[in-house]
Amino acid sequence: MPTPKEELTVKRLENLIPALQGQRYEISDTHVKGMRVRVGDAAVESGDRRRKGKAAHISFVLLARFKLGASPTRRTLGTFPELSLTDARQKAVEWKALIRKGVDPADEIARVRRDEETARQNRRTLSEILDQYEREKLCNLRSGDATRRALDGKSGLLSTFLDREPSTITRAEIRAKVRSRAAESPISANRQLAYANAFFNWCLREEIVQENPARFIAKPSQEKSRDRYHSTDELREIWVATEKLGYPFGPWLRLVILLPMRRKELAAIPISEIELGDEDATESIWTLPAGRTKNASALKVPIPPLARSIILEAINDKGRPAKSPFVFSTTEKTPISGFAKAKRRLDSLIDRQRIESANEAAVDPVPMPHWTVHDLRTTFTTLACAKLNIDAGVADRILNHVASATTSKLTRTYNQFDLFERRREALYAWENFIRAEVIGPKSEKVVPIRQASA
Repeated sequence: MPTPKEELTVKRLENLIPALQGQRYEISDTHVKGMRVRVGDAAVESGDRRRKGKAAHISFVLLARFKLGASPTRRTLGTFPELSLTDARQKAVEWKALIRKGVDPADEIARVRRDEETARQNRRTLSEILDQYEREKLCNLRSGDATRRALDGKSGLLSTFLDREPSTITRAEIRAKVRSRAAESPISANRQLAYANAFFNWCLREEIVQENPARFIAKPSQEKSRDRYHSTDELREIWVATEKLGYPFGPWLRLVILLPMRRKELAAIPISEIELGDEDATESIWTLPAGRTKNASALKVPIPPLARSIILEAINDKGRPAKSPFVFSTTEKTPISGFAKAKRRLDSLIDRQRIESANEAAVDPVPMPHWTVHDLRTTFTTLACAKLNIDAGVADRILNHVASATTSKLTRTYNQFDLFERRREALYAWENFIRAEVIGPKSEKVVPIRQASA
C-alpha cells in the first residue's frame, strides 16, 4: 500500500491520531522528497486537553540511499515537537546535500561531535592561561606575585572572568571593571589596567587571542608625582607611634626612616645579606643584591649603630619565628606583607596622639596630612640635603637611584664602590640628626656636612 502524501503543517501534526495497537503509519511530506512523519500507537493521556487522545509519538524520518549502491533505508531526523517541522525540513535538505556529495550524514555527525569534543578539550580558561603566563613571564619579574594578584586576586581586575576563554572577554567588560575599581581605588585601577594590557599583549604574541581587549582603554585617574615630605615634628610623631606598633612593623618603619631604601627591599631583608660583625661591632654592612632592587642595581649599604641595634632587636624579638631566614617575618618562610593594614594602624596611633595633645592644650585636633611610606624616602632627601648639606648625588645613591649624570654602565659600576664612604658619612649624619631632632631633645647639636669646594 503506497504511503500517503500531504502538505504537512504544525496543526496537522498536532491532530494526528495514533496508529492501531502494535502498529505505526507514515505520511510523506510534499515539501521535501523522502521526508516522512512516522506515527506510533501511543496516545496523549494527560496535559493539554486539546491534544488528549492524539498521537503521542511522532518522529521525522528521511528515506534515502545513505551509501552508494545501498537500498533505501529510513533514518530518524528527530521527534516532534522537540524538533519543529521547519527545522526537520531544513535538516532533511542538509542530509540530502551530503548524500549527493557521497557523504553519509551519520559519518558527518560523528565527525562534528569529534571536533566539538576536541575543541572542548583544547579550550583553555583564563585561569589556565594566567598560570602559563606566570610560569613563562611573571616568575622572572620581581613584582610577579603582585602582578598576578592584581590580575586575578580577590580584587583583581580579571577575577570574574577566570572560567571563560580569554578570546570571549570584551573591551566593554574590561572598561566596566576598570571604572568599578577606580571608584574604590583610582591609582590601583591604573596599575591593574597596565598589568591587564601587558597580559593580553602577551596573549596576542602567543596567538591565544586575536585582539587585546584592554587596548585603547584610558587610565581612569591622572597621576601626579609626589613631593610630600615630613617636618621633623611629623617624623617625631611617626617615630613615637612606631614604638607602640610592635614587631614586625614598628622596627621595620623605624628602619625605613634611618635607612631610606625601598619598602619591600627593607621588608624582605634576609639575615644572610647583613654582615653584623661580632659583639663589639658598632656598625654593619648590608649587601643588597641586584635581583632584589627595582633598578637591578646592587648596592652595599652602610648600617650605622642605631639602625644596627634595631635590626638586632628585630632578629631577637619573641614575635619573630626563630627559624625564619628573614629579619621581619611572622610566618617563618616568608617576609612580612600587609603594609596597608599596618599603615592604617600607625595612622590610628598618630591620630590618637594628636587628639590627646589637643585635649591637653584645649584646642581642636588636626589630623596629619595624608602620607605614604614612600614619602619617608622623599623626607630623607629633602631634609638631608637642606639641613645637613648632603650632596644630592650621594643622597640619590643612598636611595639606589641612578642619576642622569651617571647613566653609563662603567660609571654606575664604579659608583657602587666610589661613593661608599660618602654614603656612610651621610647615613651617620642622618642618624645623628634623627637622634637629636626626632628621638632626643632638640638642644643636641647637629653638625651639617660641609660641602666640598668645587
